[in-house]
Amino acid sequence: MKKAIFFPVAILLSLIFIIPAIAGDATTEEIEQLKAEVRRLQQRIEELEKKQSMTEEKAVETEKKVGEMGKNVAKVEKKSLSDRLDFSGEARFRMMRETAKTNKGFYGKNQPGKASKWRDETSFPLRVRLNAHAEVVPGYTDFYARLTINKRWGAFDDKPTDPFNNRNSFEASIGHDITPRFERAYMTQKLPFINSTWYIGRLPALDGPPQRQAGSLFPRLFIDSEIDGTLLKWEAPENKLDHINLPWAKTRLWGKMGDVEKTSTLKQYKEKLADKTGVIIGYLKYDEKKMVTTEEKHVKSDADVFLTELQFKLGKDTALILDGLVMQDWHMPNTDKVSYVPDLNTDYYLTGGYGDTQLFGFQIYGACYYSHFKIPEHSFKPGGDGPIKTVPEKNCPGHIWLAGFNTGDLITPNQQLTFEYSKGSDAWINPFNYRGYRRKGTVLQPAGNSFYDPSGKSVVGFYPFNARVVDIYYDYYFKSKVRFRLGYMDFRYDKHHKEKGEDFSILGSSKYQHDWWPYLEVNLSF
Repeated sequence: MKKAIFFPVAILLSLIFIIPAIAGDATTEEIEQLKAEVRRLQQRIEELEKKQSMTEEKAVETEKKVGEMGKNVAKVEKKSLSDRLDFSGEARFRMMRETAKTNKGFYGKNQPGKASKWRDETSFPLRVRLNAHAEVVPGYTDFYARLTINKRWGAFDDKPTDPFNNRNSFEASIGHDITPRFERAYMTQKLPFINSTWYIGRLPALDGPPQRQAGSLFPRLFIDSEIDGTLLKWEAPENKLDHINLPWAKTRLWGKMGDVEKTSTLKQYKEKLADKTGVIIGYLKYDEKKMVTTEEKHVKSDADVFLTELQFKLGKDTALILDGLVMQDWHMPNTDKVSYVPDLNTDYYLTGGYGDTQLFGFQIYGACYYSHFKIPEHSFKPGGDGPIKTVPEKNCPGHIWLAGFNTGDLITPNQQLTFEYSKGSDAWINPFNYRGYRRKGTVLQPAGNSFYDPSGKSVVGFYPFNARVVDIYYDYYFKSKVRFRLGYMDFRYDKHHKEKGEDFSILGSSKYQHDWWPYLEVNLSF
């Protein structure tokens, strides 16, 4: 910069001396031209001096910014010491009375031999969840965990009598497990160059839409279990779908909607507003068989899952989710004592959709899913002795549908009514919907499968959820973090269809034909 200024100055000085010397010989016109050149050079000098001043100011400004960045780094370092860990939790206290009954011959032929009725006068399931979140690299890498305990007052069973209650990666809300376990333990990595997030670990797959618990990824009918694996979630940039105005979504029976940030009964609605159009693809490990001999690799291979989900947001209030998965080598549930039934494995398919919108102030939602698995041809000795019985290959397609609504803040800002009804077909089964209390994928209490064991004492086989379910509850928020719930659940199982010439269906049955319970619940969030 100094050299750039020096050169014009030198020329200007030389002109100052030269002009008078040549003035005597030069014409007036030439003198005026030289004076104009001098003025131009003076103007150029002023511009260069001004630019030099601006450069110095920018240097000072840059130095200030560097200093501010240093302060910001210091703030991040300070945050890393004190504020990078967040803790929260939930305690749920439930009191219930359960009643069940089964008619004579519900399992097939003469099983059970007479009508039966059961009752649990009082039961007190307790669930405690402790959540943790750590910012590993602020804005990029995070770790999430949830430690959960399920306990029924006065009860502990460390020797479950059926394979569905064995400890495994999909166990949830069964009640006998009083050992703290990680219901979630996963990391997320932001990938801003493709507007995506990478998940790996025990993933957040419980209490999804319509509940939309924080972090949940999938509709409840699709996956409602603890799952292990990795996912890639891509979120679409803002687009025309985000600005669609659906006229029914803004209708309301009366009054105006409350403040979404402050109204307890609008929590699910708030979570729905935050949802975005996007795609999820992933891989899950359902069943790990560890090391096996190469001769057994086709029999005891791992159960691997590949899934995808597409979510479309239509305006702020309406969501449409389409998803599906394929599980390779799903092993038929069995216990070690039923060794006379071979280890059967099959591919499993699940696909369907979930929709959610607003109408007259109600949150209206519904879902429909289809499943398919195949029972391979196999042979066994019923009960472990007697003549060998050969079972031909059997395709088992199934489906379920669900419809429900909640009242949002129509009743009051702190009171809400929810109602759901669902129905599963004869062969509907979903091993990824495995919650003990509200699961709609397999039966809650399996009966012995008389097809494999004529005595009816062994739980073995595929147990579809062929039931009609009424789920209704009324919530009252005493405070935003204290909720009282009065509810009622009713399960009615249908009798399985059996093959011609058989006394029993190869598909396992629920122990209870009709199972229902009213309950009172207190939920604390902290």
